[in-house]
Amino acid sequence: MATRIQLDFPNLGLADYDSVCETLNFPADWPDGLLAHGSAELDGHLRVVDVWDSPGHFDRFVDERLQSAIGQALGDRAEAPQRTDVGLHTFYTR
Repeated sequence: MATRIQLDFPNLGLADYDSVCETLNFPADWPDGLLAHGSAELDGHLRVVDVWDSPGHFDRFVDERLQSAIGQALGDRAEAPQRTDVGLHTFYTR
């Protein structure tokens, strides 16, 4: 089931996001199972909203790539996000 995953990073901003994306070579190296991706800075903190094929796809991406990329790009400023998952009843793309 397609799942919306929202990540909120209270102490990070768009420059941090860009650094992590550069480390990941994203979006050129698109993760398996990622259907849609967006980011924004809201009230001074970074929010990332994705739609994945499943939570398992996202968890594998975190374990295999994202966690180390955040550490590499941000060093001691790296932080764990607040994560919110919502299973979607429908997900349409054009």
